[in-house]
Amino acid sequence: MNKLELKEATQTHVVYLYRPEGRGSYGEIRMNIGDDEAVVLSLSDGDSGAGRYAYKAAKAVKECVDRRNLPLEFTQAWY
Repeated sequence: MNKLELKEATQTHVVYLYRPEGRGSYGEIRMNIGDDEAVVLSLSDGDSGAGRYAYKAAKAVKECVDRRNLPLEFTQAWY
């Protein structure tokens, strides 16, 4: 589960903060409008070395940008 918060939204890009399981420091995900994928700027200290949570958060940010729906906060859960 990731908790995501919108940090910045401009005409050219979107930046979200993510926290795995809602604990630890924030990591950052950025997506340029018109790009095919989001980029991990920094990993949360609660993420694994492989960035499993960051990968999932990046997918969620891409889906939000694709739908043109940028919530201020949301929780991403998977089972």
